[in-house]
Amino acid sequence: MVAALAVVVFALSLPDIRRVWQPSGDFGFTSDFDNVINFLAPHFPAEQAGLKIGDWIDVAATDPAYRFSVGVPGTLVPGQQVKLILVDGAQRRDVSLRSEPEVMDDPTKAIILSREFAMLLFVVTGAALVLLRPSVATWAFYFYCLGLNGAPFSIAMLSGSPWSWLALIAEMLLYPAGLVGIVVFAALFLHPEATGWRYMVYRSSALAWLLCVGLYTYIFIGSRWLGWRAGAVSIVWLYLEAALLFLAIYAFADTYLRSRGTDRQRIRMVVFGFGVALAVSIVLNFLVAYINPPYWLRAGLLVLPIVAPLTVAYAVIKHRVIDASFVVSRTLVYTVMTTFLVGILSFIDWFFIEKLKLVRLGTIAEVAAAVGIGFWFNGLHKRIDWLIDATFFRQRHRAERQLAQIAASLPHLTKIKAIAEALVAEPVRALALASGALFRRGQDGLYVREESVGWRQEDIARLDDSDDRLIALLLTEQCPVSLHDHPWRREGVPIGSAQPILAVPLIVRRELAAVVFYGSHVHGEALDPDEIKAIAGLAPGAAAAYDHLEAEAMKREVESMRRELETVRGMLAEAQIQPT
Repeated sequence: MVAALAVVVFALSLPDIRRVWQPSGDFGFTSDFDNVINFLAPHFPAEQAGLKIGDWIDVAATDPAYRFSVGVPGTLVPGQQVKLILVDGAQRRDVSLRSEPEVMDDPTKAIILSREFAMLLFVVTGAALVLLRPSVATWAFYFYCLGLNGAPFSIAMLSGSPWSWLALIAEMLLYPAGLVGIVVFAALFLHPEATGWRYMVYRSSALAWLLCVGLYTYIFIGSRWLGWRAGAVSIVWLYLEAALLFLAIYAFADTYLRSRGTDRQRIRMVVFGFGVALAVSIVLNFLVAYINPPYWLRAGLLVLPIVAPLTVAYAVIKHRVIDASFVVSRTLVYTVMTTFLVGILSFIDWFFIEKLKLVRLGTIAEVAAAVGIGFWFNGLHKRIDWLIDATFFRQRHRAERQLAQIAASLPHLTKIKAIAEALVAEPVRALALASGALFRRGQDGLYVREESVGWRQEDIARLDDSDDRLIALLLTEQCPVSLHDHPWRREGVPIGSAQPILAVPLIVRRELAAVVFYGSHVHGEALDPDEIKAIAGLAPGAAAAYDHLEAEAMKREVESMRRELETVRGMLAEAQIQPT
């Protein structure tokens, strides 16, 4: 599902890159949702044919294959001729227009490429989060990334193309999903158990999406296909969009204002980033509705919301879901792979269609290349993954190797202190964690803090009856337990980044011999799955070491008891041979 949605957006958006070297056709005018002309570009066919601002276009009388081109600029092939019927007052007149290549100067090329890059960053980041930690919040953010990424669909919506209707349907479904998605994400941000108005937002999201789809479909199909005057409905839609985006901004701001201490510091940039992205979207919508800004301003503003995917890693950190570097590494992998695919297909398109003018052969070559690359992608993924990890995440992998070496040496340790340091001090140092603490079971059955880093003197020194539920869970699961998913005590433990977020059990002979607690990274990032796996790798070796030490202690105790028994036997034997 995640991949299918991403492929749809890629397939509809990425072809617009060809406009950089093969511009689309344009008449040089735009119209509002009443189909009234509101802009004329100088020296373009529309102006030269005598069209005037205020003329009404009878869309219903236009050839169905070219109706969308009336309201969606850039959806024509250069040289395409279309007959329009214009109404000016009581006069009707026929006008035949032949499209000319759109203006494609260097700034316009840069804007198109920037919009495509922003789309890639949006979609890849959203997909990575859903795949790594699926939840309502991450799915909502993913739909926001799919629907409001700012990428154009011009080539996919070329008039007469069999894909134009698919592009339109995708737009009518995904854009409303993006609007509703960002509201749901904002409502659930730091509120996984939503209550009050946030819960109402979540529960009403499906109904809100259906309402938005209905309005959006009415505007586009009614205005651009049936020729209805949908201007009034478009104003309702404009203010509904603004209301939804303002609600999302309010949700983020409310979360920020209600947070305290380090929580507020951590989400400050998150709220700022989403505030900028959503405010820009609101301003852009009103500019397009009332002023009709030039392309460079409109398209430039569409790129600015890129700050949203750049801040989402920070949002995920605050959710204690996953470390940002883990997301970035996978995002880079899929971005490189996608860019590689786009580059090959774009070169084939340029070489066969633009240079050799062999459209059919170019299409066959593109399909063959896509199929071939698909079979090759599995091995390519592994190579790119290794290259990016080795280049950008060397320090983290060095830490993982250090922990693997420590795990291998643990079974050979013979001192309690050395085992405790290997379980606490070494992971804290290697992974730059804010805290770590080892609680080991004594002969009385109580778990006593034996070693700690980042814990204060006033923090708990032993576990008590209130910790029985966690102890039972650790004994049952016998694997690391997230204290975000299974909340532990809030008092008597470190605060801030040092607050325990992971508990690792040490099982010896089917009993919980010890438990180790770890905090976040020193800068507040949560542990990612690879780091948790590296820490968990310490447990078997430590358990073996403790088992060996207990066996040695038991052996010494047995030997001591044997000596005492021999002494007693000797004394008894000696007593029996003494004369009375």
